[in-house]
Amino acid sequence: MRNASVSRPLISLLRERKGTAAIEFAILAPIVFVVIFSIFEAGWIMTQSIMLDRAVSRSSRALQINGSKMTYAQFKTAVCNEAMILSDCVKSIRIEFTPVTKAADFPTSGTSCVDRSVTIDPVTTYTAGQPSQIIFTRACYVVSPLVPGLGFGLNFPKDSTGAIRLTSSFAFVNEPT
Repeated sequence: MRNASVSRPLISLLRERKGTAAIEFAILAPIVFVVIFSIFEAGWIMTQSIMLDRAVSRSSRALQINGSKMTYAQFKTAVCNEAMILSDCVKSIRIEFTPVTKAADFPTSGTSCVDRSVTIDPVTTYTAGQPSQIIFTRACYVVSPLVPGLGFGLNFPKDSTGAIRLTSSFAFVNEPT
């Protein structure tokens, strides 16, 4: 008789359907949110990368036409003005220029980036080149992922501060005088 009195409430509890939607939501919501945030982050990173490429290309075109009349600071400012969506661009971007006379002059190392873990930013060489000379320009912009612990941002190599490096390169020939 005692078993029957204990089993009735247990059977009644097992038949209860209230709260099943909440359990399904609790199981599926994190997965859905990870997918949504990953898609949003991938789009944002791609947009920043495209804007960096566009800015380096357009600023290099201005340098190509103006020749050595543009300083490194002016070029960096021009890139940051062109890439409107890059936050804290002047502090987070490093640009290098390599004059090219033969194929061996092209850089073979990785693009150097800003190291946000130190306060000193080493000087980058800037050579506008001579008229009719090929100039190879590389830029590296350091960006923090939107959601660092999950999703799309996990697949990128990161520096010691957890930042993702977006790089762009562009080669051009200085206009003859």
